[in-house]
Amino acid sequence: MKALTAISRPLRTAALALFAAAWVAPAAAQGAFQTLDPFYQDESARRDFFGGLAVSGEVGYRTASLLQPAVEGQQAPGALALSAQLDYALHPQVDLSAIMDLSGGVGSGPIGLSWIVVKPYWHNDRTDYAVRIAIDPASEGSLGFRQTDVAFLSTASLSPTLTHDLAFGFRRVRTGYEDRPLDPEAGQGNVSRLIADGARVRVIGQELHGAWGYNVLFDPAGSRLSLQLLAEAGDYTLLSAAAPEAPAPGEEVAAEEERVRGGSGWLRGGLEFNRPSYQLAPYVTIPILTWADVRGEPVRHGPRPDRARFGVRVTLR
Repeated sequence: MKALTAISRPLRTAALALFAAAWVAPAAAQGAFQTLDPFYQDESARRDFFGGLAVSGEVGYRTASLLQPAVEGQQAPGALALSAQLDYALHPQVDLSAIMDLSGGVGSGPIGLSWIVVKPYWHNDRTDYAVRIAIDPASEGSLGFRQTDVAFLSTASLSPTLTHDLAFGFRRVRTGYEDRPLDPEAGQGNVSRLIADGARVRVIGQELHGAWGYNVLFDPAGSRLSLQLLAEAGDYTLLSAAAPEAPAPGEEVAAEEERVRGGSGWLRGGLEFNRPSYQLAPYVTIPILTWADVRGEPVRHGPRPDRARFGVRVTLR
């Protein structure tokens, strides 16, 4: 026990330093359809750290967008994703978290603070409840925060070895105009590639998210196997304005409006190995249903194992 305490002290000091650094890190603006999204995936209404502070790191492989068509004979391109999360027990029943996207350190992508999260929670009759409020801190002036996500979570104990998780929430998306050059090699059909070369776009939309799953506990430390069904649906309005090469002084640029709607369902399986000072959690997520309406063209897909996402999360607590 003394040895564990001696080890945990420097980890706690390092975690406090990282948490302080998160608040001074720049808030990296996230793309509307290429967002670091740590929510609804194995998300619990229970606090899973004990000393008031925890540091998590996750490395994963993100496959191409479900709306990007596959090229015959070629594997759909993906990207390595790296993120970190700092959790602090602000109150016995309130957690404060900072989530950072570090993907730019291992490839192309932003580095900075992506989400700030507040989660109050309570317990009643063998069930834990929580309300999670998350904001994308990158400001868009009068538009306020670019993204806001509010969710209700519950975790119920059905037996000594079985628990049930439920989550549902709403996300508001309001991004300002920004340049989005088209990658000609990415193909047409990916929602994130709908913007023409040199165009500037503003995205206004809303999303609904839900998750439902069970956990089987298999040791006294709470290690578990988990299986989840995830669902999400979005409705967006894209306002794009392609500026001429040499605009006249005071010339107004006409904005074009289009609507994009879509949704997807996922099956997620994971293993969480728990010990008092750390967690190790590998996972895999497979899309089982995709639908969309893009520029009047319907997109429908069934299960797509080739677009599976997988990774591992490590937590020091």
